[in-house]
Amino acid sequence: MQLAVKEILTQAARPDRWGTLALMDISLRYRRTVIGPLWITLTLAATIASVGTVYAALFKQDIAAFLPSFAVGLIVWTLMAATLQEGSNVFVASGHLIKAVPAPLIVHVLQMIARNVLIFAHHLVIVVLLYVVMPWPLHWSMLLALPGFAILFLALLGGAVALGMLCARFRDIGSAIVSGLQFVFFLTPIIWTEDSARGTAFHWLTWVNPFATLLDLVRRPLLSQPTDAEQWLLGALYAIVLAVIGLGCYAKYRHRVAYWL
Repeated sequence: MQLAVKEILTQAARPDRWGTLALMDISLRYRRTVIGPLWITLTLAATIASVGTVYAALFKQDIAAFLPSFAVGLIVWTLMAATLQEGSNVFVASGHLIKAVPAPLIVHVLQMIARNVLIFAHHLVIVVLLYVVMPWPLHWSMLLALPGFAILFLALLGGAVALGMLCARFRDIGSAIVSGLQFVFFLTPIIWTEDSARGTAFHWLTWVNPFATLLDLVRRPLLSQPTDAEQWLLGALYAIVLAVIGLGCYAKYRHRVAYWL
């Protein structure tokens, strides 16, 4: 366990390594395109504009209040879903490198997460444009999005490591994760709001769903909305549990992954 912790911390302190690899991934994927990864941002912006407008009308919501919440929620969810989906396949996709280059496995996970964080940063352009069109109050509490994102990052790192190990051993689980995330999406307050569920039998979903808690730790501060202590404690608890699970899997199985690929 101590060797695993030391290995992870050593590699995490070298962003020049996995950060450069993430930049290379993006540049190679969008080579010979004019706007590069902004194509994903344009697609997401079109989805937000069309789906957000329709659902605001269906749920009889004020579009100026609903659309920013839906947009930020969908942007953060895209980061979470993409990281967990790619994390479940991270070692399988990098199998040729793992068997050829003697590098710590955590490098491949950090590279994958850095790539998705860079794409997430591109998506934040949508939030800026929405603020110009539909401004909301700015408050110093918006800075709480940084510790919220740190908690989310820790949770995604632990989850990606654990899922990567599991799916390297049992390949069918990757498909189950993709289907499961599609199901969880509808149980998370993104296309519906907590206010619309309050007073119904489904309000408990916002408290037992860890995705909803982790998402709100980033979304609420960005929209200058208050977050309570319970959300922060729950979010930190989820992140610590996932980090411990990921660390345990990494310490025990990292030497076996090459034989599973």
